Amino acid sequence: MEQLKMSMGIWGVNNLPDRFNVQGFGEFVPVIDRIKIIGETQGIKGIELHLPTEINDSNVNEIEKVLNDYNLQMVQLCGHTWTEKQYKNGALADLDPKIRQSAIDRVKAALDMGARFNVPISVLWPATDGSDFPLQSDYLELYKLYIDSVQQILAYLHQNNYTTRICLEPKPFEPRSHILYGTTGQALCLVNEMNDPSFGINLDIGHSLIAGENVEDQVALICRYGKLFHTHFDDNDQQADIDLPPGTVNFIRLVAIMYVLDQDGYDGWYGLDLFPYRDDPIKFMALSVENLNLAKSVVTLMKEKGAEELRAQSGKGPEMSILIRNCIREAR
Repeated sequence: MEQLKMSMGIWGVNNLPDRFNVQGFGEFVPVIDRIKIIGETQGIKGIELHLPTEINDSNVNEIEKVLNDYNLQMVQLCGHTWTEKQYKNGALADLDPKIRQSAIDRVKAALDMGARFNVPISVLWPATDGSDFPLQSDYLELYKLYIDSVQQILAYLHQNNYTTRICLEPKPFEPRSHILYGTTGQALCLVNEMNDPSFGINLDIGHSLIAGENVEDQVALICRYGKLFHTHFDDNDQQADIDLPPGTVNFIRLVAIMYVLDQDGYDGWYGLDLFPYRDDPIKFMALSVENLNLAKSVVTLMKEKGAEELRAQSGKGPEMSILIRNCIREAR
C-alpha cells in the first residue's frame, strides 16, 4: 500500500488552554522540542506552523537544523492573523485599511519565509472576519474587502514566482459566531471567483462536520473543480470542533472520506489538526496515523471486493454497508 504523507500542526504538541481553563492542564513545550517530538513519531514526515508565533527570524536557523536532523518537511506555513488585539474585529476584511494591510503583510511574510523551505501550502483562515450579532457586519462590504486582500496576496505570490499554493480554510463558527466563508460551498465560491491556479481549499474535516456537512459530498465537490490542495484530519461529534484523532468518533465516516480521496487520486498531504487538551499528544498522533492507515487499507480492500461495482448500481446501500463492515474486520 502506498504510504500516506502525513503532517502535524505543532500547535497541538503544547499546553493547550481553553475558555474555561486559560492556564491549560499541561506544561509549555518550546517550539524546537515540539518539532523533535513530531520527528520521533512514526508515520509523520511533515510539520505545519504559524509565523511569527512559532517561526520567526530569531529561531529560523535552529528550526531549519532540527528539520534536517529529523528529515522533516515544512508542509504548511501561514501568517497568524487572529491572535493579536489588532485583529479582534477582523483581519483581511477588517474595515480599517491599516489593519487589513497589517494582515496582508503578515501573509506575505509567511510566503517569504516559506520560500526558504519550499513550503507547498499556506493557509488563509478568516478566523476573526465575520460577525457575532445580527446586522453587526456589512457582509457585502466584507466580501469586497476580503476579495481585494486575497487578490493582493496572489499578486505578490506571482510577482515573486513563489511555488507555494494558498488555501482558504472554511469554518462556520469559533472564534466568531459566524466566520466569513464558513462553509465549503462558500469557500469554493471565492476560490472559483479568483480563478487562480495557486488558490484552492484546505478542507478541515472537523470544520465541515460542525457545519453539518456530509464530508464525502464536500470532498467530491472540491475535487470536481480540482481545488483540494490540502487537508486537515480530526474528528468530532458534529457539535464542537474538539479535534480528536481522525476516526475515533466515526470510523466509517473516515473510510468514506478516504474512499473519495482515493477515487479522485488525491496525492497531497494528510495534515493532522489535533488538540489533546487533557491527553498525551504522542498518543493522539500515533492513533491518528494508525486510523488513517487502517482506513486506507479498508478502502483498498473494498475496491478489491467490488465496491465500485456496487456504486455503479442504484439501491445498493445495505450491500455497501455490509461490505464496509466486513472490510473493516478484515483489514490490517
